Amino acid sequence: MRKFLGHPLSQAFTLLIVVLAVFFALQAVLAAALQIGPDGLSPALGLLLGLAGVVAALVSIPLARRMEGTSLAGIGFPAKNAIPHLLSGLAIGAAVQASVFGIMALAGWYTVSAVTVNVGSLATMTVLALCVAFWEEWAFRGVLLRLPEKALGSWWALALSAVVFGLLHAPNANATAMTLIGIAVAGGLVLGGGFLLTGSLWLPIGIHTGWNLFESSVFGAGSTGAGAISETPLLRGHVDGPQLWTGSGPGDLESGLVLILVSAAVGTVLLTLAAKAGRIRTPRRKPVAVTV
Repeated sequence: MRKFLGHPLSQAFTLLIVVLAVFFALQAVLAAALQIGPDGLSPALGLLLGLAGVVAALVSIPLARRMEGTSLAGIGFPAKNAIPHLLSGLAIGAAVQASVFGIMALAGWYTVSAVTVNVGSLATMTVLALCVAFWEEWAFRGVLLRLPEKALGSWWALALSAVVFGLLHAPNANATAMTLIGIAVAGGLVLGGGFLLTGSLWLPIGIHTGWNLFESSVFGAGSTGAGAISETPLLRGHVDGPQLWTGSGPGDLESGLVLILVSAAVGTVLLTLAAKAGRIRTPRRKPVAVTV
């Protein structure tokens, strides 16, 4: 068992199973205890369910440190530059969404019918976005990218984490095959690129938070992950354009080519910077036996 858990791939899948098992178990208990249905969640109830992910991450982080015999910094949570990276990530996530909605507005595919300032809803959704970003970035970049990277190299680990990240969004509201492709592109290139560039989870946590918050709670288009939450967005936005470009419906921008292409461009920049900084790993090679 010790030898099994000593390999990065074994560690990655063990930790991922722990995170997901705790997360889904807690969500099931909360849903049963509070009689929470699939539709019409209030922001407060959505936040409560989102905290299940934070608990799942906090349960597995000490386990990861024990398996690897390392510090918080060693598993992706360095104290140095944590706040700058988090804020930079928020700015990147917001910029991605602003670019997407700006392009759609210029094309006549996005319009705003009202502006509503609901401080309570925005504050709750901000905390919820941060909770979701924290546990998902730990699971998919901190576990499923960082650990396999040690054995497979950066590119294969990036592909693995992106594909699994996309597939696990399949149960989300309004998700389609194109949605999963779009989420895989975003997870693999933008969020994965942010981690590879810095070696820190704080940048992708910030990007993920800004991404979800601005898509759903600022521009009012919802998201595949928060489609059932009855929030009050800042802008009452309406998306009406070619499905190929804007997605298959409300809360499904991830399946549209506008978001996919913007994500691909931003992710390419991050990965190029990571490569120039020498942060791309090659696959680990087994030592060659030498006979005399």
